[in-house]
Amino acid sequence: MKQFCAFIILLAAFCGCTGGGQYNEMRQRLDALNALNRADSVLTVKERDEAQTLADYFDSHGTPNDQMLAHYLLGRCYADMHEAPMALHCYQEAISRADTLSPDCDFAQLSRVYGQSATIFYQQGLYQNMLDYSDFSVEYGYRGKDTLNALRSYAMKGAAYDKLQVKDSAIYIYKEAIKLLKDYKYNVIAAGFSGALAKKLIDKGETSPALPYLQDYEHNSGYFDQTGNIGKGREIYYSFKGFFYLNNHQLDSAEYYFRKELRTGKDFNNQNAGALGLAQLFRLKHLSDSAVKYFEYSYAMNDSMYAHNTTHEIEQAKAMYDYTRQQELAKLKEIEANKERAQKERIIYASLALLCLLAFIYFRWNHKKKEYQALLATHQQAEAELQSLHQLQTEHLQVLADVERFHETQAVLNTLVQKKEEEVEKLRLAIKKTKREELNSSRANALAISQMKHSDAYQGIITKINRGNALTSEDWQSIDELLKEHFPGFLHFLESKRNQISYNKYCICLLTRLDVNPQRISIVLGIQPSYVTKAREQMLNLFFGVDGSAKDFDRKLKEL
Repeated sequence: MKQFCAFIILLAAFCGCTGGGQYNEMRQRLDALNALNRADSVLTVKERDEAQTLADYFDSHGTPNDQMLAHYLLGRCYADMHEAPMALHCYQEAISRADTLSPDCDFAQLSRVYGQSATIFYQQGLYQNMLDYSDFSVEYGYRGKDTLNALRSYAMKGAAYDKLQVKDSAIYIYKEAIKLLKDYKYNVIAAGFSGALAKKLIDKGETSPALPYLQDYEHNSGYFDQTGNIGKGREIYYSFKGFFYLNNHQLDSAEYYFRKELRTGKDFNNQNAGALGLAQLFRLKHLSDSAVKYFEYSYAMNDSMYAHNTTHEIEQAKAMYDYTRQQELAKLKEIEANKERAQKERIIYASLALLCLLAFIYFRWNHKKKEYQALLATHQQAEAELQSLHQLQTEHLQVLADVERFHETQAVLNTLVQKKEEEVEKLRLAIKKTKREELNSSRANALAISQMKHSDAYQGIITKINRGNALTSEDWQSIDELLKEHFPGFLHFLESKRNQISYNKYCICLLTRLDVNPQRISIVLGIQPSYVTKAREQMLNLFFGVDGSAKDFDRKLKEL
């Protein structure tokens, strides 16, 4: 039964481990698609199919962060393909997969999902929804340490308030967002929003407060070329720059920018703004014909823009209908998928039950087989033991014969042992004698050292050394004679090594034997203490053939 349980455990472990390689591969594909999105590449049908495959896979195998990212990227594909309802649906799926209660939740990614959803709501004219989702984007941006995305989402609320005709709130939001962006050194992005704030202030006739924001937009946003022309698609700037001059009664400058708006901005909005500015300008100049002309042109542009917006609203309504239809189809697809999943689960459970039954039968048969093999082994062991008894009987007789021969050799062994014991005793006496001789030699060496240190010559040399005076050639001669008198064997040994060492090392040996400490040696010889230490370590190996410290060298040298 234990073997059966072990088999089931191994089977479960094997089934759990087979997906590791596939998960790593799919995660790499997800990261690659995310990198493509972050590079602002336009995502096409090819990338959408890849994103759909990844979303389907991670729904069953991935973490909540994996699932959120996969559905977000699928939404980005639909957004680039201008299928806003499907993009919004995918963003909603991504939000539903996020586990905001987990400390591992990717709040920065969740902030981007809410931000993209808010953008779609703005494009669809659902401004209150945009405000709600922007608030979530701000909250999760801060929690995920993505301050830039949080501040961008906060600033974009100004556009929603503007569309809802809450102008003061829009201005307040823009001011606060620009200040915060500059506090965090995001000056270029702040300058981009300065243009929107300047337009709102100019629309209210507050040209003085608008001026610094207008200058910030022109100088720091990066939207203008070296000649002061704004990039394509942003020509509406010329109209509110014209109204800025118009409100300040700088009529020539205002006319220049209104005409530039008409000349460069080709869509309904730009044409309407330029024509309306010129109409008001000519009314102030009391040029009624010109004023009427541009008022009529402005009305025509308004009518065209209204028709365009009406068409856009119809397209939005159709898109939302398509979105609802897509949701219904997705729900039907989910029902079918659940049925298919249930069918697969029944097949899997039945297969597991059959597998368990087959495993039980196999282990039962295997158990019976082992019982038979155990009985057969017991019989064979009994026969082997009987043969062993016969063998033991034969060996017993042999042992008796061997014992008799052992007694004959015992006498010979006793004689050999006695001889070895006598040899060991002789060695012990020789070792004892050697130790006694070494002790006598040590005592003699100590006596020689004492006699040398009490001599006048030694005291004179040591006094000069302690005072840090340099030694003369006569002093070195005295040292040589002093050592020759008290330690002739040492001096003979040192002379035999004289050709292998330098003069400084030779002097180090002499002073060491006089029991001068290394610091004093370095002062007397005018060399570094580190050199004295290194030289002694080197001479330890050279003189005695061993490695060790400088103190080991001193000890061996003084034993000579």
